[in-house]
Amino acid sequence: MDNGKPRPRLRRVKGKHWLGGVCAGIGYWLGIPTWLVRLAWALLLLVYGLGGLVYVLLWIFMPAWEQVPADYEERAGG
Repeated sequence: MDNGKPRPRLRRVKGKHWLGGVCAGIGYWLGIPTWLVRLAWALLLLVYGLGGLVYVLLWIFMPAWEQVPADYEERAGG
């Protein structure tokens, strides 16, 4: 979904979160639907088990957006 704009910073999206907004932030950063990131994360968690630890570390250390970015729906598909 590259439309010539620079990629935004990697940050959590608190207004679109289920837990900590990590998957919403990654989806927004990559420009892919958030549900796809959540699905991939759940599969990694089930297969390798390490996904939970990585998620918690990202939740702790990844900064959050002050508010939901204006183009969130366009980039991450909700």
